[in-house]
Amino acid sequence: MNHLTELEQDSLCELFNISLGGAAKLMSEMISDEILLTVPSLKLITKAEARNFENLAYQDVCTVEQKFIGDIGNGSAFLLFHKSASLEIVKMMMKDYVALNEVSQFEKDALSEIGNIILNAILSNLAKLSHYKIETHVPEFFSGKYEEILLNRNPNEDNSILLVFIDYQLKGKEIKGYIFFILKFESIKNLSRVLIDKLK
Repeated sequence: MNHLTELEQDSLCELFNISLGGAAKLMSEMISDEILLTVPSLKLITKAEARNFENLAYQDVCTVEQKFIGDIGNGSAFLLFHKSASLEIVKMMMKDYVALNEVSQFEKDALSEIGNIILNAILSNLAKLSHYKIETHVPEFFSGKYEEILLNRNPNEDNSILLVFIDYQLKGKEIKGYIFFILKFESIKNLSRVLIDKLK
């Protein structure tokens, strides 16, 4: 079983912590209110574990995927929310300008913007801290069943999944989001070792 040492996990956690702090500031400016994020926690999981994760398999979710290539290898970063949480986020962004029954019309644009901010923050910080060259594709929005979106599109690829938990808090609301970083284990391991040296 592939695994990371505690020090390697800590280095990756610090990368996400730095990146999400900057992303939260940008998002706060977008909605003119403060967004509080918990310190991210992460773990390395297999596809089988991801399939059974928190009973998401048959639930409706919204994701933004950003594919990337470069020195780190080829992979994808996903920002994922439960469907109900995604609608809450859209309402926060649109405030009183949109009627409740119209929120879903703006879901794709609003979440794509958030995904672009968060995933770009992570990948740009990753490149900056590691000195890796990374090219990113335009983020894509998907809505549907969790298993179909995240796990079934490239069934033959032997990639590991780095899962990051993040909680957003705004005006008493708590919204849980997930970042799935899908990449070969060797690349994740090498990245963590590079970050250990850079973050000393």
